[in-house]
Amino acid sequence: MQIHRGHRFLKLIIAIAIIFLSCLSAPAYSNNEQGVTENKQGLRKNSDIQVVMYMTDWCPYCKKAGKYLKSLGVHLTEYNIEKDQSKKNEMKSLSGGSGMVPLIDIEGVIIRGYVPEEIKAAVEKKKKTMTHKNMRGVYEIS
Repeated sequence: MQIHRGHRFLKLIIAIAIIFLSCLSAPAYSNNEQGVTENKQGLRKNSDIQVVMYMTDWCPYCKKAGKYLKSLGVHLTEYNIEKDQSKKNEMKSLSGGSGMVPLIDIEGVIIRGYVPEEIKAAVEKKKKTMTHKNMRGVYEIS
């Protein structure tokens, strides 16, 4: 009888150790109910942040902004407004009629020109924001 209790106790200790070790090796990122990937601190990954940049091939600041955004690891979509008139019109609508490039849209935060501090601040702000996607669009849940 004493040996039987010892085995149960040993099995319990082993089970607790397995659970503890599995918690230590849990992934740093997981999908939540909204389908947004977040890390253990509750922040979204940079690659989940959608960024649109309206640019031209000849603009040196567009190149710098693109390089900087790529270094941040965001999901970047670039539109050349000289090759796509509809994107030029879209850009002008977002910028209040301005044709200046680059124009950067970080999930609704509009940045005119290459301003690294503003870009970084907008990305950091969006990392703290959960989004819920449905058929009609994207809604922020702060």
